[in-house]
Amino acid sequence: MPITVPTLDDRRYADLRAETLARIPVHTPEWTNFNLGDPGVTLVELHAYLVETLLYRCNQIPTRNRRKFLQL
Repeated sequence: MPITVPTLDDRRYADLRAETLARIPVHTPEWTNFNLGDPGVTLVELHAYLVETLLYRCNQIPTRNRRKFLQL
């Protein structure tokens, strides 16, 4: 029975963007413009893109590291 490599985090861009936009009214209630042209929304989208790429790389464990983990 082979050991399956777990997925550390499976959130995608749309999930990260929606989660972040849902938290904005809680932390900054004075921010009311959530249009696509808003610079704050652009920064949220950039952040979601960068986090998605980091999560993808986090889930890619090299074979060399996997062997070391199994030897522990």
